[in-house]
Amino acid sequence: MDKFDKINRIRNRFDRKSETLTNASEVTGESGFRCLHILWLYPDVLNLHGGRGDVMGLLHVCNLLDVPVEIRRSDSLKQDENWDWPHIVYMTAGELKCVDKVAAALNRQKDEIKRFISRGGFLIANGSSGAALAKATEFLDGTIVEGTGLLDMTWKERESVWGDDIWVRTEDGLDVIGNQIQVADVTLGKNQSPFGMVVYGRGNNDKGDEGAVSGSVIYTGILGPLITKNPRLAAGIIEGAATLAEVKIGHKLDPEDIETEDKSAEYIKAFMKAKMKPQEGSSDT
Repeated sequence: MDKFDKINRIRNRFDRKSETLTNASEVTGESGFRCLHILWLYPDVLNLHGGRGDVMGLLHVCNLLDVPVEIRRSDSLKQDENWDWPHIVYMTAGELKCVDKVAAALNRQKDEIKRFISRGGFLIANGSSGAALAKATEFLDGTIVEGTGLLDMTWKERESVWGDDIWVRTEDGLDVIGNQIQVADVTLGKNQSPFGMVVYGRGNNDKGDEGAVSGSVIYTGILGPLITKNPRLAAGIIEGAATLAEVKIGHKLDPEDIETEDKSAEYIKAFMKAKMKPQEGSSDT
């Protein structure tokens, strides 16, 4: 059976407007089974750079791990969430101009979010959506938007947009690849850990670090889409959240299951290595 048969059957049962998506019947052969819960937060607002592909990537890796999962989307910035329900909350990439509305919605629920994080829930944001997790974002016109401060970082809008490939190595040695379209420089606080260190690319502000992580709160500017290009990253997050959800992982990630992604990554790394001497081909427009 092709490794994509399962996800294709699931996708055929749910359209793009479906509020819920689950693989439970495919993984367990029954409904009503205990699932890992993923909340896809504000996809109508945070709708850039293949965000839906990242959510489908999480579903696909759950299939590979034999983990039953239910994914819910929540579009309303005015609606308070039930933060007791999810084990993973994912904010896919969005425009920097949306940070004020998103941060306001999150700050309204900040106590509940902190409890979610304290029990081990994963809160993930990538691309410019990460500004909502910062202490503050300064725009070119001087406006300063207060973020949630869940990560000790500040953002400053750039006069120009940076675009290039990116390759980051995390503290545990995981290589994460993709591309970066950066509209703001990110500065980490003195004690704030980065998501990883740059092998190739610009990162937060061209000083070697990229993203930010504090426990189960993760920000990275890597696009790609992030999850579909980096299934091992997805597997690590899912395995961590499965412990919180008390959901059994049926299988470990098999290299044969992600052979296509691994081969693609090697080609992309080789392309970046060729640009390292010197680093040329970047665009700053």
